[in-house]
Amino acid sequence: MTSTTIKRSLAGVATATVLLLGALPAFAQGVAGVTASISASAQVKANAGASLSTIIARGDADIAARVAALNALNTRVQAMSSVSATQKATLNSELQTNITGLTGLQAQIDANTDVSSARTEDQSIFTSYRIYALVIPQGWILASTDRIATITRLMAALSAKLQARLSAEQSAGVDVTAFTADISDLNAKIADANTQAIAARARVSGLVPDQGNGSVIASNHAALVAARADTRVATQDLQGARKDIDTVTAFLKANVSATAK
Repeated sequence: MTSTTIKRSLAGVATATVLLLGALPAFAQGVAGVTASISASAQVKANAGASLSTIIARGDADIAARVAALNALNTRVQAMSSVSATQKATLNSELQTNITGLTGLQAQIDANTDVSSARTEDQSIFTSYRIYALVIPQGWILASTDRIATITRLMAALSAKLQARLSAEQSAGVDVTAFTADISDLNAKIADANTQAIAARARVSGLVPDQGNGSVIASNHAALVAARADTRVATQDLQGARKDIDTVTAFLKANVSATAK
């Protein structure tokens, strides 16, 4: 293989690495988006002495924020590439059901003529629709596991290319022992990131709204916390894998430059 061909090959590797590195911040942002939460008890206190118009305005704003969040999540769901069309359709249906329900609830709140009814319906935004407590974090965790699967798939292909280049250098008499170890570490991190993503997906896929049931609230919360921990470990794996890619790529580039002189 000529030095020109090798340089072209490494240029492709560098391009792929840039794409991967650009994906990591977006992935992290997706995970960070699952942390919002608000309690129904806080809303009850806020409405204690509020007027009818204030309750209606607050309810409209709360519903609008949730519908916007659900639509944003649905856009991300439709962009998933590592789940089946059936899974995407199921997620879409769940999100649309919540959007439809909230839209109908808003119409009910707006039609209220007495404070008591408005308070009751306003509180149901939090008790019947667990948007920030469950639906949004659950959806973003699933979206994050999809992103992990996409990145690890690209990294695995990149690892194979780097391994092939190291093998070629070794055949040419270059000592690549240290960098072969980096490839092994890269592959191990890719595998663990996938393992963590699968675990996170399994934890949240079957969760359902608690409907005020304390034990379900507790189990849902525990599952979400554990799944977030899984995705954090996966993120760390991907960041470590990125370093391995950088190390091997830098060595190959330097070796090509030295060989071409």
